[in-house]
Amino acid sequence: MKFKEILEAELPEIVRPAVYVVATPIGNADDITLRALKILSSVDLVICEERKVGSKLLRYWDIKQEMLELNEHNEQKDSQELAMKIITENLAAALISDAGTPLFADPGNRFIPECFERGIHIIPVPGASSIMAALMAAGVSSESFLYYGFLPANRQQRQQAIRRLPSIYDLVILEAPYRLPQLLEDLEKFLGSRRKAVLCWKLTYPEEQIIHGDLAYLKQMGANLGKGEFVLLLRAKDGK
Repeated sequence: MKFKEILEAELPEIVRPAVYVVATPIGNADDITLRALKILSSVDLVICEERKVGSKLLRYWDIKQEMLELNEHNEQKDSQELAMKIITENLAAALISDAGTPLFADPGNRFIPECFERGIHIIPVPGASSIMAALMAAGVSSESFLYYGFLPANRQQRQQAIRRLPSIYDLVILEAPYRLPQLLEDLEKFLGSRRKAVLCWKLTYPEEQIIHGDLAYLKQMGANLGKGEFVLLLRAKDGK
């Protein structure tokens, strides 16, 4: 069934001025909520991380909305101006990242506070999250964990940060797809080859893999995986 047929049944009541923070798929394009689709088709503006990625998603669902880019290259410079545009033109905007739930190591961390300070409604539209998907599939007790996010890109700074990682909690670590081998090598070097972890690679894609093992084993496996988005669950030091 085409989304337009679903949309005809009921349209959401859109708030203005407002920014809807909308979760989008992390891999499988069908992992998006009906509410997210209705919001994306009803707002005045979609603020995306990269136009190529955002427009591909909208085309998939036959959604034709005005789009603006907001990313690490222009967020600091343009956030205030964009927030004022939303106010003065009384707009409803949707903020999406390239994949998953925005604001977790994605653009928007400057823009959303700007909007909040100016009284613009901030409305979450929850959905797919690589972090939650990894915890769902890891097969470990997740009663308590810490979200660390990205380690520093600079290798020397990354190694220093690894030395300071707390060892009593499971840690959720993200990294750029092309830095998986270097990350696993540094973790093994400074935390020991027998430290346990779970590598969740290309979640929701057909080639998805959930790999359990110690850091030595994961380093060996990671060298052969190739480029792909991943989440690493680093187990607490006494994790089984």
